[in-house]
Amino acid sequence: MNKIIILGGSGFLGKSLHSRLKKENFQVKTMIHTNDIELKSEKFKGNILSKSSLDSNISKGDTVINLVGQFSGDISNFINLNIEGGLNILNTCVRKKISHLIFISTVNVYGENIVHPSKETDILKTKNFYGIVKLVTEKIYENYAKVFGLNVTILRFSHIYGSSKKAGIISELLNSTNKNRSYNLFNNGKQQRDFLYVDDAVNGIIQAINLHKSGFSIFNISSGIRYSTKDLVNMIEKISNRKMKINLSSEIPDEKCIWADNSKAKKILKFYPLIDIKKGLAFSFTNSSK
Repeated sequence: MNKIIILGGSGFLGKSLHSRLKKENFQVKTMIHTNDIELKSEKFKGNILSKSSLDSNISKGDTVINLVGQFSGDISNFINLNIEGGLNILNTCVRKKISHLIFISTVNVYGENIVHPSKETDILKTKNFYGIVKLVTEKIYENYAKVFGLNVTILRFSHIYGSSKKAGIISELLNSTNKNRSYNLFNNGKQQRDFLYVDDAVNGIIQAINLHKSGFSIFNISSGIRYSTKDLVNMIEKISNRKMKINLSSEIPDEKCIWADNSKAKKILKFYPLIDIKKGLAFSFTNSSK
């Protein structure tokens, strides 16, 4: 069996993916940044900005999953990881003749869409920095797929959440609840997002691994349902049996609504979200309050 190479396996999504792949008896090899990370599989210390670490650890026939390149506050690092790092990965994958490359992107590339959930065929209208960089990176991957015949799948994820995630609005709301701190809701709590529990996100990646589809493909891995930040507050208050300290702000710092249609993933990948928002919030609250 060829190996699954996880680039970014020590992060929130990477750890969950690694655990699930091991349970399903995949051969896994994971890139880590520090030696103190414990994984029950083969691992190597590397960086996607280092061509040598990629060339030394990726082999012919492997499936490569790139989870690296999430925004952590450093703009230049974010650009380098996505653009330069992406090019390094792509060039190694071409040289090594890998089987399949999966790139984790975001539904933010669509930009605001209030009327209907965004489809893979929609015109991309992203306005924020995060979405623009991911969009440019997607285009580079698409070019390599078409020019070099590389099998590339792009998975556009909606907002992933879970108990061990440290960033994002759900994590921040749960943290505010547990510590009895106030929280500001922009657009008076009317901003809407599409939320996906981490276990469902992992299912989407595994379904893409098992697809064995050649060429270039894009799939929305999302719940297909939007909730406002005020909806989240109401659900968390019921789950926690606590009244949250919420400050409503009329400021709108980014898109009012981002959500995505998952019908293509359902049809082709057989991807079906199994954990609804209420159940996912309950799991997350129980574990975050321990």
